[in-house]
Amino acid sequence: MHLRGLFRLDFPEYQVFYEEGNMWFNDKFPFAHASLDGWLVDQDGRKGILEIKTTNILQSMQKEKWKGRIPDNYYIQLLHYFMVTEFDFAILKAQLKFDYGGDIVLHTRHYKVERSEVEADIKYLQNSEMTFWKQLQAGKKPALLLPEI
Repeated sequence: MHLRGLFRLDFPEYQVFYEEGNMWFNDKFPFAHASLDGWLVDQDGRKGILEIKTTNILQSMQKEKWKGRIPDNYYIQLLHYFMVTEFDFAILKAQLKFDYGGDIVLHTRHYKVERSEVEADIKYLQNSEMTFWKQLQAGKKPALLLPEI
């Protein structure tokens, strides 16, 4: 059974949908698209994103990225998917795999994000993506962003 099926068993309160090769678009953002691991409908009829991640934890630093939070790169992906789909919530299911000398241990974590709680972040990403898109259309090199040191 795949992880989407396990999610369905663990969370029967959600209707879980999936279509192979799905691609979501939004007329407001012609440059953006989303390919979802699944989409959900809760008992109140609200629509949600199902994002599934699997990762091999090879170093303690990788484990720390998942400790009580969604790693930044996956959080940004969820924000982008919120922008495209305009859905109400997202659930990220993460399967973390540890290999202790051939002894495989799996940790599964679920993170729920309510759109209403991250609207400011969605708007920030939306503005950044639109700026980037306009620069590309104008033939300008996008500004180089460096991390803070």
